[in-house]
Amino acid sequence: MKKFRKWIPLFLFLGLLPALLTGCNPESGTSYEIIYPSGLSRGPCDWEDVVPVEGAPYQLTSGKSENFEKNRSYDLWVLDENGEVLYEYPELGHSVVRGEAGDQENTVWVSCELWNTPHHSGYLDGCLKESTLLLLDMETGDILFQAEVGENECYITSRETRCYFYKPGEPESEKLFGLLKTPAQSAELYYRDTGDWAEPHTVYTFDYVDEPNMDGSGVEDRAKFYLSENQIRVAWTSYESVGNKNWEYLEKKVYEIPLAESAGE
Repeated sequence: MKKFRKWIPLFLFLGLLPALLTGCNPESGTSYEIIYPSGLSRGPCDWEDVVPVEGAPYQLTSGKSENFEKNRSYDLWVLDENGEVLYEYPELGHSVVRGEAGDQENTVWVSCELWNTPHHSGYLDGCLKESTLLLLDMETGDILFQAEVGENECYITSRETRCYFYKPGEPESEKLFGLLKTPAQSAELYYRDTGDWAEPHTVYTFDYVDEPNMDGSGVEDRAKFYLSENQIRVAWTSYESVGNKNWEYLEKKVYEIPLAESAGE
């Protein structure tokens, strides 16, 4: 009996190990997926080296720059539809890139993103470290607009001079032994205008901080952002068994958010 007691702590530790590992996993949270009108999507399991530009005959790719060991920078390349390099932008990219056609003729918006997700390609809640947003002229290769984007500001899409972002909320916090309290902040969809970049403009305030009340019946929660000309449809889904060994993302809550037809409205 005494010998058995010696092994009890080890058995307890082994029993708790899966829960401990899950709790310490920074990549166990909600995932994002951005779905363009063509059906092209970007999510946490997209590892392609070359990414098509939505609505334009171009492709994007990035790679470690010559100075990567010094400043962790990436080079950005824009390719034509045959994979030939059109333009190179040294030390201006990140490991994750995506793009879409701009409203101005022959322009492209490019989002270069740094995600802290070593086991995924990105798009996990709370793991976006920083981004660089570019508007490129495909006739000349000139950079028409460039801005650095803050932590967890996930770029969604652009309409004329408005660039739309999603940012998760922040829970209530306390400082100075509870003397200073900061109330919880809900998740938001907002835009920044290229003419007044420093000032965010709220488009929609969600009724949750990190995610809406899900029933917990799935193994993964995913926020899907469906883009169309005049709205962003945000569908919160749960990955669940639907029988016969099949699994699907089932919609639990949907937000349909209209966008202004033009930035001048």
